[in-house]
Amino acid sequence: MFNNNREQGLVLTIHKDDKDFIVWACECRNSDNIMVVLGNDKNINSNNMFDDEAYSKAKYFKCDDYDSAVDHVYKQIKYLFKDDLNYERHFKFDTYKSMEDLRRIELDASDLDYEDYYELASFFDEDEQYSCDMIILNGKIGYRYNKHGYGNIDHLTFEETKPNLENEVTLMLDMQEKLNKFINEELVYDIEMNHNDIKI
Repeated sequence: MFNNNREQGLVLTIHKDDKDFIVWACECRNSDNIMVVLGNDKNINSNNMFDDEAYSKAKYFKCDDYDSAVDHVYKQIKYLFKDDLNYERHFKFDTYKSMEDLRRIELDASDLDYEDYYELASFFDEDEQYSCDMIILNGKIGYRYNKHGYGNIDHLTFEETKPNLENEVTLMLDMQEKLNKFINEELVYDIEMNHNDIKI
């Protein structure tokens, strides 16, 4: 716990080898908002208090928006400890054509477009709520990456690529690998845009 006569709350410290990650969570003294401060072992003193550098990067969430506050912290943990996390994942994979049809469509891609075939295959990460669809766009075959949330799907970007169409398993693994890479890049981008570059 910490208490500096202004805020009082809880401190979470994660140690792993030479990494230290510290989270302070409390109610903001000037409002009912949730305040989350992130830092490392250089930002904490002997009274469990954060320093001015960490405080300047504090994030605030509505008083009942615990999910957003937790998601903010969890993104940092996944970013800093991505090589150490080992957890169960839930995926959904579908193909909408036979593998032979997909190979033929790939060969004819320059003469086709999205309106001709829509999604050819889809890989959905149920935990992260991202998906990638194999589609034809402007005569090019590739993967379209999507973000799911609150019943909506945001189409984020299209990447021209040559899918591995040897069989359904190789296609699934290819889509999974590319989607994981995209999710990790989105995570890093989100953290950098929020100016929470924790130095370890």
